[in-house]
Amino acid sequence: MSAKQYNLDYLKQVFQGNEAMVLRILDIFEVEVPRYFAAMARLGQEDKWSELHPLAHKAKSSVGMLGMQPLLEDVLAIEQASRSGGSADILAPLLERAALRLESALQALRADRERQGMHQARTSADADSERLRPSRRLHRRA
Repeated sequence: MSAKQYNLDYLKQVFQGNEAMVLRILDIFEVEVPRYFAAMARLGQEDKWSELHPLAHKAKSSVGMLGMQPLLEDVLAIEQASRSGGSADILAPLLERAALRLESALQALRADRERQGMHQARTSADADSERLRPSRRLHRRA
């Protein structure tokens, strides 16, 4: 089931099998993309359908990287319809279907991560990367 909702092959190829980086991207995705969809929903409630396309554009690359093809098709349709001045009749059903697909894909992704113990791996990998990350404090020059 989940294999049809997402595909991590592209991420694994880009990061050359670096599981910590793949997990970091998944973590970012789980936070950012739902924010884009929440913002699009708010715009829809405010009847500002022509303003959806910048958010759909932002979501597009993230959705594509995770191989969420049906969701990607919806996001592309939202972007195009919004850009061309699409109405609520067109965009509301698209946005609703895309939101359902996003939630379903996130549930599958989370379930697979839990089943594979990827959260424990992430904790260990994050600890390693924190030790290696340079300090962000600025040093004043005398």
